Amino acid sequence: MPDSEIAASDNTAFIVCHNERINSHRVFRSLAERGRNSVGWFYGFGLHLIINGHGELPAFGMTQGNTDDRKAVPDMADPLFGKIFGDR
Repeated sequence: MPDSEIAASDNTAFIVCHNERINSHRVFRSLAERGRNSVGWFYGFGLHLIINGHGELPAFGMTQGNTDDRKAVPDMADPLFGKIFGDR
């Protein structure tokens, strides 16, 4: 990103199964975790994106569902320059 670049950061839940099936779910058993977002509880991962003004994805990442969303952004933003805006 050039020095004057402006980017936006956001995240979404990457749900791997319904809450009722958590105990029988096997594919991501050792990786996925329960998390909570504005919609409610989910089982899966958090998908974090940084999008620049040109619609490109200079950084993205995934965390377990129970990881605070604010912890993923500093690591993704380290190699980038400019301003990054996001919600909590």
